[in-house]
Amino acid sequence: MATMLVDPSIEPLLVPKDHAPAVAATPGEHGGAVVDEEKTKDDGDELSASVQRRLDESSGVEEEDEEEEIGDDAEADEAHESEPFTIFRVAGPMRERNRHLYDPQMISIGPFHRGAGRYLAAMEAHKWRYLRDILARPGGATLATYARAARAMEARARRRYAERVALPAAEFAEMLLLDGCFVVEFFLKGQESKEDAFIDATWAMQNVYNDILLLENQLPFFVLERFYDLATGGLGRDYFVTNVLVNYLTVDMSSGPRDPESTRPPDGEIHLLLHLYYHWFLPPEDRLGRASGATSKSEDEALEELTSKSADDDERTPCLLPPASELQDSGVTFRAKKSPRSMVDVTFDRRGGTLEIPAVESYTNHAIFANLLAYEQSRGRWELQRLVSYVLLMASVVDARRDVEALQRAGVFVRGDEETAAFYAHLGELCPPPEFVNNCYAGLFRDVREYCGRSWNRHRAVLVHDYFSNPWTSMSAAAAVFLLVLTVVQTVYTVLPYYSPN
Repeated sequence: MATMLVDPSIEPLLVPKDHAPAVAATPGEHGGAVVDEEKTKDDGDELSASVQRRLDESSGVEEEDEEEEIGDDAEADEAHESEPFTIFRVAGPMRERNRHLYDPQMISIGPFHRGAGRYLAAMEAHKWRYLRDILARPGGATLATYARAARAMEARARRRYAERVALPAAEFAEMLLLDGCFVVEFFLKGQESKEDAFIDATWAMQNVYNDILLLENQLPFFVLERFYDLATGGLGRDYFVTNVLVNYLTVDMSSGPRDPESTRPPDGEIHLLLHLYYHWFLPPEDRLGRASGATSKSEDEALEELTSKSADDDERTPCLLPPASELQDSGVTFRAKKSPRSMVDVTFDRRGGTLEIPAVESYTNHAIFANLLAYEQSRGRWELQRLVSYVLLMASVVDARRDVEALQRAGVFVRGDEETAAFYAHLGELCPPPEFVNNCYAGLFRDVREYCGRSWNRHRAVLVHDYFSNPWTSMSAAAAVFLLVLTVVQTVYTVLPYYSPN
């Protein structure tokens, strides 16, 4: 099998480049002066050739063998160098302190973690077994067809990674073939509910499921689409997307969207499996924008808004909210939102002071949530960061145990404990600073701050905090009010006979 994968159908496309020969110096009328000029020219040519080689290496320039036959997959090589990067490594010191959230624990997919650790290496044998299984499917394609498809997609797939992958073309194509076929066969086996020693082990299936949704552990989605098409005899992209979306990506998020439209394939290109999961997890931006009054800004609009505000502007949009207990003291009422479109569908009623948050019935896998946050931050700085906005909101509202208890009484949390506050606090650490976030709750934050800043609500907050923060102070305040009432009544009955003797 390994020998077949490196046959001429997937030979490297790289062709060594011939460099221009050095120009020989010839003496002229002025002797050494001409020699110096020729030597300078030679040095310049050598430097130019060296820089060109480095430019070619850094840009991954590859020449195609015109005689290579790649059949119907020729369109895959028409991708341009300007294609956007879609697969990144998670950067920053926070990643180093949370490697377990971003590193695969069982299987490597793609080049970033290829061959890293003996636990990942142990899964390579299963990849070969799954390749044999997918080749044995009735009506499926032959190994040569898969190999040609992988070879045709190699250059385009390589350009989707944000860092240069130091793998020869043949090895990169073999990686696409093994990893892509494994993911496709993994989904097919689960869909067909066939017995499989690997799939039937619950711990193994859950670990693989987690690993194939990590940001650093991805293949371009068009690779999976192509291999699924070959394995199923041409069922097509929409069938694959809908099948994966409904049968696999919706099983781990009971607090996800209730809107049936979220199960439709997203418009445009799907970049990677995590992108598809993100699409299911959150509604399309235009629908959320219309509901909350927030819209994605163009670069010019965002820059104009940023420069129009001074650093000491007191009217600028607040980045966070006070804790839930302080908001309640200011008259804000919490309520579990009915029929939310997604878990980020948070709204505030300015008249009644009601902050509605979708109920959190259960928590998602911590690693998947962290990778969704990392993916959202890799999309573009001017895009609305909806999940980051939600995490920052919840991390600010849930600051202590009493905040969790307040939201639990309101029905937002099914359970309330210290782990809940720690969960959001840790996710908040994985987000950028609030002032650098294109927050989809900007209008909501302003409304809540304005509501809490009203004089009556401020005085009410002071009264509640100073006199009704616990049962003892409440009892003392009630006793003081009662004594004050008795004193007033006694004074009235004492003074009244003086003015009205009868």
